[in-house]
Amino acid sequence: MPSDPAARAAVAELLDHLTARDFDADRVARFAALCDRLRRDLDLDTRVALADALRRDPPIGDTIRVHSVLFQLTGDLYHYERILHYLLFGMEDVAPELLHYTFWCLQRQIFMGMAAADKAAAFVPCDLFRFYRAMVGTLARRWSLTPARRAPRPGPIRRVAVVTNQFTGEGHQPTRDAFDIARRLQDEHGLEVAIINANLMPLRIENLFIPPMVVEMVERYEGVRLMEMFGHRVKTASFTGRAFDRAKVADIVSIIDEYDPDVLIAFGGTNIVCDLFAVAGARPVVCVPTTSGITMSLADILLGFDEHDYTADIPALYRAPFARRFRPFSFGYTLPPTDAGATGDPGLPPGAFVFAVVGTRLDQEADDAFLALAEAVLDRCPGAVVAFAGPVRDLPARLAASRHAGRLLSTGHIPDIRAFYRRCGALLNPRRQGGGASAAYALAEGVPVVTFPGGDVASVTGPRWQVADAAAYVARAAALCADPALRAAEAEAARDRFATVVDRRHSIDRLLRCAEEARTLSAAGEPAP
Repeated sequence: MPSDPAARAAVAELLDHLTARDFDADRVARFAALCDRLRRDLDLDTRVALADALRRDPPIGDTIRVHSVLFQLTGDLYHYERILHYLLFGMEDVAPELLHYTFWCLQRQIFMGMAAADKAAAFVPCDLFRFYRAMVGTLARRWSLTPARRAPRPGPIRRVAVVTNQFTGEGHQPTRDAFDIARRLQDEHGLEVAIINANLMPLRIENLFIPPMVVEMVERYEGVRLMEMFGHRVKTASFTGRAFDRAKVADIVSIIDEYDPDVLIAFGGTNIVCDLFAVAGARPVVCVPTTSGITMSLADILLGFDEHDYTADIPALYRAPFARRFRPFSFGYTLPPTDAGATGDPGLPPGAFVFAVVGTRLDQEADDAFLALAEAVLDRCPGAVVAFAGPVRDLPARLAASRHAGRLLSTGHIPDIRAFYRRCGALLNPRRQGGGASAAYALAEGVPVVTFPGGDVASVTGPRWQVADAAAYVARAAALCADPALRAAEAEAARDRFATVVDRRHSIDRLLRCAEEARTLSAAGEPAP
């Protein structure tokens, strides 16, 4: 037990949550917040010692609850291995909705960068992928969800289904991307296209995995309709049942069969419906990943997020199922509308050089290490400010406690992000997996980016704006602030990068070529991974 009285009280509260039998949504939220506070406030040695004690003598036999908490304390993927192996050994007896919910919760924590690096290289392509493959097979068998194989129609692709796990409206970047890919296939290539909004991410809590995961769903999208966005229309079928159960998944499979597409575009990984078709060899499937790195997919062809061959970084023992399906690709972005006359200035100090930090998860991504980095940048840049743009809850209080309070600003959600960038001098990217759109729109507006390697932002920017360490990060930001000539040259390079690589117009032709290849592979009976 830690010696500090406040820490001892927090550990006692943790034990109370670990042994409690009655939970509601409020208690689950308090449980998760406590684990987050312990990880932030206790040093690593103390957290590891506490986790070891709980591992040796667990206070309850709930494997998922205990080991998800121990992972939160330590970041040690051993605890997620324990959860996955526990579920694998009992897969025939565990309810499919619990398999599904636990997988999503666990995967999200890895996406958020919560895992210590030591085991990460092998965990995702080995443990996580094998569990996902087994889970899809179990769903197909236990729920009798094996789509019938369909003989391909002669001639080129004419009908496409774009299947997404979440479609919530114009304010959600992945929704805009899914819609944009569909409408380009329809309007620019003359195909018949439908978006299948499966809503198969967790919509309710199914067990005491900590932290829980429940995503947004737009119930008014229920059924088949013409969806309009940014002046374009695409046919959409949405499924809004909150339970992950056989009836919902079977309905989605049935409507896809009824629509009878030549190819399925799995928009994003963990696209269970598409993977049911892929493992049955029923229809050709191409997966378009929405983030860099390894994508959980059983599709016939698995595209890259950028031109980098991520499979080269997978340990050789686990590489083959990914490498034989991988094709280089650029995800690309389409610019959102902007008001050319908008100032994009949400109360920023007049004349100040503005460093932007943009995201939808800034409470987590702008952690203490990044705030220290931002403070170091401001030390070198008198008169500059750092503006954090995006929805936040806890961040403003942490900014107010900084020695640079008043120069670290939280703007909240920015409706016109491109107008905001026209007020900014540079984009500072935290260490994170996501954020690709924030970088893409910055480049289009001529805003240079400062980023570490790894993650979506580095994929979007390419190597030009990547720096090796914190010292180089601060030096690069300071140079952009101090040298107008450098900034002008970098702004021109940023616009060129967007126009020649990042603009989505370059990717749709390649997507169609990959879809035709997937038809060939599927017709030849290529085995599932």
